[in-house]
Amino acid sequence: MDYGKMALVTLFAISMVGSPGPVNMLLMASGANFGYRRSFPFLVGSISGFLLVCIATALGLGTLFTTSPVLQLVFLGASLLYILYLAWRVAMANPQLATATEQPGFLSGIVLHPLNPKAWVTIVAAYSQFISPEDSYATQAIVIIAIFLIVSLPFNSLWCYGGDLLRRLVTSPRIMRMINISLAALMLIVVGFALVQSDVLKPLLATLGG
Repeated sequence: MDYGKMALVTLFAISMVGSPGPVNMLLMASGANFGYRRSFPFLVGSISGFLLVCIATALGLGTLFTTSPVLQLVFLGASLLYILYLAWRVAMANPQLATATEQPGFLSGIVLHPLNPKAWVTIVAAYSQFISPEDSYATQAIVIIAIFLIVSLPFNSLWCYGGDLLRRLVTSPRIMRMINISLAALMLIVVGFALVQSDVLKPLLATLGG
C-alpha cells in the first residue's frame, strides 16, 4: 500500500473514529462519571474490541453476516438490546453516587465494538474501498488495522477526556444528570442513523418482505 492510499485510510479512520458514535458517547459518559484515569481500562478495552472486529472482518465474518439474514437478525437484535441497556445505564448514572463497583473496566469495554453496528460497517467499508486485488490482502488488511488502532487511542481519548472536563467544570448534579440523559439519547440516535445510512438493513428487510 503506497503512502497516498495510507493517507486516505488515515483520513477515513479519523472521520469514523472521531465522529459521534455509541462507543464515544459511552467513553464520554464514563469520563464524566469516573474521570479519565479511572476510565482508561474501559478505553483500552474498547480499542481491543475494535481490533477483534477488524480481525474477524478480515477473516470473512463480515461477509457471513451479509449473506445470512438469520445471523443479521440475531446480531442486530443482540446489538440493539445491549445498546438500549447501555443507554439506560448512562441515563440513570449519578456521578455523586458512582462507586468502584459501577466503574466500567477492560472487559466491559472489549464487548462494545463487537456489538456496535457502526464498527462493522466502518471496517467493511475500509476494506472494500482501500484493499486492492493486485496486492497482498493480508498486508493491506494489517496496514488498515494498524492505522485504525493508531488513530483510535488519541481520538477516543479526546471523547473520554471531554467527559472528564465536563466533570470538573459542571458542579450541579442536576446538570450532570441532564448531560448523562443527553449522551444516552445521542447514542441511540447515532446508532439508528448509522443503520439507516448503511446497507446493513436492506438485505434483511428485502428477505423478510419477500
